[in-house]
Amino acid sequence: MRFVKSHMRQAFALFVIAHGLAHAVMPMRGWMRPEMLARDFMPVILYGTAVLGFCAAGIGLFGVRPFTTVTRPSLLFASIYSLIALWTMGDGGLWWGATTDVVLLLTALTGAYQYLPPPHESRTRIRHLLGVIAAVAFLAYAASAAVLWPLHRAWGSTPAEHALALPGDAPDRNPALEIQHAVTVNAPPEAVWPWLVQLGQDRAGFYSYDWLERAFGVDVHNVREIRPEWQQRQVGDRVRATQEGYLGGVLGKDLGWTVKDLQPGRAMVLQHWGAFVLVPTEDGKTRFIIRTTIGHERMPAWAAAMDMMTFELAHFIMERRMMLQVKSLAEGGAA
Repeated sequence: MRFVKSHMRQAFALFVIAHGLAHAVMPMRGWMRPEMLARDFMPVILYGTAVLGFCAAGIGLFGVRPFTTVTRPSLLFASIYSLIALWTMGDGGLWWGATTDVVLLLTALTGAYQYLPPPHESRTRIRHLLGVIAAVAFLAYAASAAVLWPLHRAWGSTPAEHALALPGDAPDRNPALEIQHAVTVNAPPEAVWPWLVQLGQDRAGFYSYDWLERAFGVDVHNVREIRPEWQQRQVGDRVRATQEGYLGGVLGKDLGWTVKDLQPGRAMVLQHWGAFVLVPTEDGKTRFIIRTTIGHERMPAWAAAMDMMTFELAHFIMERRMMLQVKSLAEGGAA
C-alpha cells in the first residue's frame, strides 16, 4: 500500500501524457483533411496545444524543473483546447476523451494534483540536467511526430492531386484517411518507371537511407543503375522488405508487400503500402505520387498513438528520401 501511494504522482503523470498522445486519434480518424487545412489552420492549433500541453503537464508532474512551474496552466489550456477540438470534430465515439478532459480541467482549476505525494527531487545537477534534456527531447519528438503530422502527411501534394482518382483507390475511398506525398521529376514517366519497378530488398533497395536500414539488421544496399533482370514485375509478385529469416522470423517469414495492380509506365500498387503513380505533365515532366491509406473512422486511441509515435514520422523521412532519390536518378538518366 505504501508503494502504491508513493507512486501515485508518477502514475498520474503517465496518465496525463498518455491522454495527450491519444489525441493522435483525431487526425487518424480523418478529422484534419488536407484541403480543410488550406483554408482553416485552427484544427492544428487546437490539436497541437492539447498534445503538447498534456505532455508538458505530465513532465511537470514528474517534478522536472522548470516544467513544474507550468504544470497547472498547461493542464488547464490543454483540457480547454481538447474539449473545443472534440466538440468541433463532432465524433460522439470519443465521449470518454471529453470526460477525461473535464476531470483534468477540474483538477487544474482546483489544484487537486498538489495533494499527491511530492515528486522525487534530483539530488545531483547532472541527474537534473539529464532529466531536462530527456524532457525537451521527448517534447521535440512529440511535436515532430504528432503535431506536425497533419502538415507532412501531404508533403509535395496539391489539393487537385488529392482529388484525383488513382490506381489502387478503394470504391469507398476517403481522402481524409490517406497520406499522399508527391514530387516533380524533370523527366518523362518512361525515364522514371525503370527505377520504380526495381524496388525491393532483393533488388535495387529502396533508394532511401540504406545505412539506417542496415543499422536495424535489414540487408539493403541501394543500387544506382538500371538492371535489365529487374525490369519485370507482375501482379502477385512479392516486393521484399527484408531478407528471409529477419529477426529469426518473429515478425513473419516473408516480410514485404504484394503487387495488387500493375500498369507498366504508370502505376504499381503495393498491398499495405499504397499506390506508386507516375502522372505525365503537359511540359514533358512527371508527377511522382505515392498515396497510402491510414487509419479508419473507428480507430482506437491507443492504436492511433502507437502508430503516430513509432511509425508515421519514420515513414515520412524514409519515403521522402526515396522519392527525391528516384527523382535524381531519373533526371540523371534522362539527361
